[in-house]
Amino acid sequence: MAYQVGDMVLVPSSMLENGDDYPFALHRTTVTEVAARSIKVTQSDGSASAFIATSKCHKNIGICIINVGDNATETALLDPLAKSLLQFCRLLMSDDYIRLLKVRSLAELELVWRPNAAAYSHVLLVGHGSGTEFKFAVDGWVGPARLAEAFQVNQLDAKLFVSLTCQAGFKAFGGEFSNEAVCRHFIGPFHSIHGAVGSQFAQTFLSYQLLAGETVKVAFRHARERVPMSSSFRLWQNGKLTAGPK
Repeated sequence: MAYQVGDMVLVPSSMLENGDDYPFALHRTTVTEVAARSIKVTQSDGSASAFIATSKCHKNIGICIINVGDNATETALLDPLAKSLLQFCRLLMSDDYIRLLKVRSLAELELVWRPNAAAYSHVLLVGHGSGTEFKFAVDGWVGPARLAEAFQVNQLDAKLFVSLTCQAGFKAFGGEFSNEAVCRHFIGPFHSIHGAVGSQFAQTFLSYQLLAGETVKVAFRHARERVPMSSSFRLWQNGKLTAGPK
């Protein structure tokens, strides 16, 4: 991504002087100087930083956590999982980059998603899956094409989806969903997965991608390798399995 002087960016606080004193792991600041593959930014004291690799900087980032209720496991599983993701993201960046949505129907998802979709680059899905469908309390089981339709907003960039629903990594769901225009990458588990493992996987993936500046594929591989019991996660792009178990 190209950067210009004056651009607003998010950079890892660890890349700045006295980075441990910053309130968030990602610091919102302004570009002051641009080189070939690095930039300088304004630090909290007004001084310019050392050069930071552009791979570690982010211009258009936003995380939307969507908790799809089923009226059965929300209190014990779905709500705690969604809240754990929210609180972690609030350590990464300020609240204006993050939103938690609780929905129980496709109509409600469309209502709350579409007016705000442009703000988000990442979508974290919390709910229940079957390997071919996604469960809504009101609509029952919904296939990947219909779910993608609910996320569709014309002329918007495709999003990175991380689904923490059981068996979402099956080709019949994850592979098909990744082929939809709304999806840039799709990550989901091939088998059933415990909520605690899903939460830790998502947090680890985001840390590697947003803080370490790794590509989606490398951050995915590191999260699979370093989170216990998360080896079943798969990464899909344009209908093709690009990483994870075959």
